[in-house]
Amino acid sequence: MNSGNLNKDSLAIMLLCSNLALNYKIDKVKPFTAIEWSKFAKILLNSSIKRPANLFNLSKEDLKEQLFINDDEGDRIINLLSKAGQLGFEINILNNLGINIMTRAEKEFPKVLKEKLKEKCPPVIYYCGDVSILDNKLIGVVGSRNIDTYGLEFTKKIAYKIVNEGYSLVSGGARGADSISQEEVLSNGGKVAAFIADSMISKIKKKEIREAIMSNNLLLMSAVNPKSGFTVYSAMDRNKYIYCLSDITVVVSSDYNKGGTWAGATENLKNNWVPIVVRYEEKIPKGNSELIKLGGIKLEASNFELLFKEYKIENKSVEQPYYECDLLSLASNDKTDSKNIDNNNGKIEKENTTIDIDEKDICNIEKNNNNDYDVYILIVDKIKESLKTGLSLDEFKEKFHVNKKQANDWLNRAVEDGLVKKMNKPVKYKTI
Repeated sequence: MNSGNLNKDSLAIMLLCSNLALNYKIDKVKPFTAIEWSKFAKILLNSSIKRPANLFNLSKEDLKEQLFINDDEGDRIINLLSKAGQLGFEINILNNLGINIMTRAEKEFPKVLKEKLKEKCPPVIYYCGDVSILDNKLIGVVGSRNIDTYGLEFTKKIAYKIVNEGYSLVSGGARGADSISQEEVLSNGGKVAAFIADSMISKIKKKEIREAIMSNNLLLMSAVNPKSGFTVYSAMDRNKYIYCLSDITVVVSSDYNKGGTWAGATENLKNNWVPIVVRYEEKIPKGNSELIKLGGIKLEASNFELLFKEYKIENKSVEQPYYECDLLSLASNDKTDSKNIDNNNGKIEKENTTIDIDEKDICNIEKNNNNDYDVYILIVDKIKESLKTGLSLDEFKEKFHVNKKQANDWLNRAVEDGLVKKMNKPVKYKTI
């Protein structure tokens, strides 16, 4: 997978589904949850609007009329989309730290999460490191934070087995089995995808984490704002992502009927996402024994001879074919790019769906493929509208809630594009 660039659809999804651009001391509006977004995406696709990028510059009345929503829902969408300027500023901060973003609208987004989680699939994922690690065969390792000597030794053996059999590790990076398996896999020359529940910015400041990321051996991922601290809710959500990204998940230790490990393992067994292999020996927590009774596969701690591939069993559940567009996956997961756009008829072909776009959108898509996080194209119409009567740099900065450098960059670009002229005595910028 390649990191790719955020397109206009992705920027809309980020504004609607993340709190990255929100200041909760001022902003009372809440972003869409994963399930809320999934429901809204289906409404959007069945409306004349069709795609998130087309939400920009629509009035509340337009939204109400075309999406059949009420005043409160219309206000919520308008307020979230109005934070485009701040979003651009926050994205650039993350980018400078090495943190990138992917949304459901991009081909880089893990297809397996869409297929298995459907409406519970996270709309936005933040990541730091080599995203191509997700293309490897992955073994998950989970377990309680308080790990005893037996669990510790078992985890080290599992880590070695993962590397020796040509797999990579997916874990949650938490204290205990997660972090120990991560350290052991990395020290044995393997690769790790860690789907963490909090504090990505803090974690990447640690020397050993930075070095592993720089050597392309570690990928950090998170569905929450990289600034956010720990919450039980995000930790529980993180569990399902580990299971769904893995071929098999190994449970080292689990409490019985309580705790995140138990909740994640039983949720996986209920949904039949992947096989789980459970540590079994004389001294194990009760949760391990109960998980085996519920369908977990016993792994004798004294016998590691059976290969991981021999534990792999076919998912026997029968489901309806999954249609990616239901979750607004506007980009397919093959090697398609902007060349798939037919400039003669202004359409994008995807599976059995044709999405109409106009010539302006084509130019914007092409432009975004050459410029990372180009929010300017998203708000250029608003810039022109705001400058009809002329504004100073400081007035423009206040109006768009951005810092002076960002405001100056946008104004200079608008001048270079021939959309705005700079007036002197006093210095003001005015739409041509």
